[in-house]
Amino acid sequence: MLVLLGLSLLACDLRETGEDWAGWYDEGSDLDVTEPIEWTDQNYALAPVDGVRDIADLQDAVFPGGADEIVYGSGDELSSDSDCGVDISNDLPMTVQGIVTLHPRFYFKTNGCDRASDEKYYGSYFIQDGTGGLFVLGDSKVAHFDVGDRVEMRVRGIKTNFDLDMIYAHDIVLVERNASPIYYEIAEGETLGDDDIGLVRRVTGEITQAADNFGEFKITDDSGTVHTVSLDAEINRRGVGFDVGTRVQATGPVLYSYSAYTIVIMNVGQLSELDD
Repeated sequence: MLVLLGLSLLACDLRETGEDWAGWYDEGSDLDVTEPIEWTDQNYALAPVDGVRDIADLQDAVFPGGADEIVYGSGDELSSDSDCGVDISNDLPMTVQGIVTLHPRFYFKTNGCDRASDEKYYGSYFIQDGTGGLFVLGDSKVAHFDVGDRVEMRVRGIKTNFDLDMIYAHDIVLVERNASPIYYEIAEGETLGDDDIGLVRRVTGEITQAADNFGEFKITDDSGTVHTVSLDAEINRRGVGFDVGTRVQATGPVLYSYSAYTIVIMNVGQLSELDD
């Protein structure tokens, strides 16, 4: 019995003990998320594709749509039971291509068929080619492509709401994930206007009005012109932003909404602090 007890104690002593995990970890350090975007001042020169038209062709053919109505191609319209106002265009559907210039996660609320109801879209974005840019309504919260990707889309329906032209219904035909640099033009000395809607603009100046609860703030450029910049809700929740008096550079597509021309920021890489 004593022999067996001794062997048992010896076996216990030979068991492998657990490794000390204290050395596996440290306190870590805070890292800034940069979300870099490559920019260019050279306009897009997208290769021609059979059956694919320029964005300007779509704009000239079907925009602007009538008030409180959706424009569809023949045979693609809503059922006769719908209360929506519908117009028919023989130019739709039309396939266009463009570079995605805003991450497709933008929340946008627009009027429904009548101005008493709302439609909410959680995956909207902008596309742009060498001829123009357009706002695209999207309802998916899952981003199937990213900024800089080239997309081909079959546009089936459009609408114009309070002077904002929008692609209302579309099918993605092709996604080319080549992360193209985003083309921008500098906006300085002139207030943004209708000709800037849907296009990427860059403003440089001093923050003269802090961001409000919705992430909207003001930048005054070196000429004294005031520009409105809006942070996406997700960026705003992450605390991205700078104090009044900070010199910054903001680059993004221009949205016209609530009678304001606004540069939309969805990625940290669209907004940077500049040295004095």
